[in-house]
Amino acid sequence: MPSSLKRRGCLGDPLRVLQVDTATTWRGGEAQVLLLSQGLKSRGHQVGIVAQPGSRLAERARGEGLPVYPLRMRGEGDLWAAFQLGRLIRRFQPHILHLHTSHAHTLGWLAAMLSPGPKLVVSRRVDFHLRRTPFKGFKYGSGVKRYLAVSRRIGDVLIEDGVEPEKVEVVYSGLDLTRLKMGDGDKWRRELGMGPDGFLVGNVASLAPHKAQTYLLQAAKEVVGSFPKVKFVIVGGGELEGRLKKEIKALSLQGKVILTGFQRDIAPLYSALDLFILSSYLEGLCTSLLEAMFYGVPIVATRTGGIPEIVKDGVNGWLVPPRDAEALARAIKGLLIDRELARRFSTQGKIMVRKFGIQETVRKTEEVYQKVLKG
Repeated sequence: MPSSLKRRGCLGDPLRVLQVDTATTWRGGEAQVLLLSQGLKSRGHQVGIVAQPGSRLAERARGEGLPVYPLRMRGEGDLWAAFQLGRLIRRFQPHILHLHTSHAHTLGWLAAMLSPGPKLVVSRRVDFHLRRTPFKGFKYGSGVKRYLAVSRRIGDVLIEDGVEPEKVEVVYSGLDLTRLKMGDGDKWRRELGMGPDGFLVGNVASLAPHKAQTYLLQAAKEVVGSFPKVKFVIVGGGELEGRLKKEIKALSLQGKVILTGFQRDIAPLYSALDLFILSSYLEGLCTSLLEAMFYGVPIVATRTGGIPEIVKDGVNGWLVPPRDAEALARAIKGLLIDRELARRFSTQGKIMVRKFGIQETVRKTEEVYQKVLKG
């Protein structure tokens, strides 16, 4: 077979794929990079992961036996990182350069100009509108062959902001449903001082502005006034931790709202919860919602981004307007009162989550790779 054909990749042949993620923290996007890489490897493809040195993604990927290429990436203007990534491209010779963050998108685009060859694919996980800058036209208008939106709403936003529709594909995030295990929820409840007749309401999300936990705290103030045996737990780390602690104190919610920080193993928490709440005002899809469904936790979430694509209002959860603490409180109290409805949401959530296995995410991603190479 001619070397040029091997370099390009043929339909059905094993591919060389280089995944690039610039995050240092561990969030849903990084979990998806790891699961996707594992899935591609299991299907016979050669996969490498470019990640920040010492990042949780780098550590976990190594632990799973995946090749990791540490690269310090100090933002999208880091020309040295782009140069180093270009050198790695020449060495690894990938058919596909898959870029998983906005900064990775820029660095990968620059690196591919220095080292032409791979086809560029970008995952988009947030429903923020694209920033209107002179550079936007270059970044989003050339070089990239496909944008993988993790929800239809994100795809719509990309098209609204000028990305060619034929370059946008919807590939939902997925869970490895075979590896999720039930945890010891009773242990969590004991540690949080929950009695058998108490209710535990949880939120699993980064402490970032768009996750809007401040509205959850306002709702919690209303709920505990009517249900004194309710406690709230917020799991995750991030920039707003200090601010949320101050708000908890200002609302006199000490002991009623617990911030746990980042938790590596949260299966026991899901098993402990009576309700799962998502308060975001911007959201791509949110794999935490899918995890809650897997564990049978009834859901109240905001009607934003891709959330309505997985939470069907009144079927497997309640949807409320974003940034509306009163509506959030009403929905929480409604499910605390109507336990039969909560059980119905639990059952329907378990049915819905079956559609979001990581195998389907991997299959559709591989399909996009092959389209790009064929075209």
